[in-house]
Amino acid sequence: MSIDFSTLQVDNADQLATVLEQQLGATATDWWNANKTVVPGYLRSLAEATVQTQTALANHQITPQAADLILHNQELAFNQTIQFTQFMTLALGQNLLNTVFQVIGWAIYNRTGVNLAPNLVQPAAS
Repeated sequence: MSIDFSTLQVDNADQLATVLEQQLGATATDWWNANKTVVPGYLRSLAEATVQTQTALANHQITPQAADLILHNQELAFNQTIQFTQFMTLALGQNLLNTVFQVIGWAIYNRTGVNLAPNLVQPAAS
């Protein structure tokens, strides 16, 4: 839900909390929708590759040394997926913090005319 910040009028803490709740919810929902399929897709792919490696080893299509190397590379890919997930969680935290400053900045600007957050911009229409 996108609001027109240029007309945002907040008269009390309850109204500010309501706007923050709406905007933080929208930010988190957008992040979730953009990222919810990424990590499960990576994990599914790694699981399938591991099963294929084990099957190839059991069928003597690859050597134990090759299987060890392949599984080690899959372990590295798994660790990279964990690091990606940690990074994306930090990115969400930054987006939420930006949203808080955007709402508070617009509330102050519209009430006083003082721009304490010089990077105030209207969010793109969803």
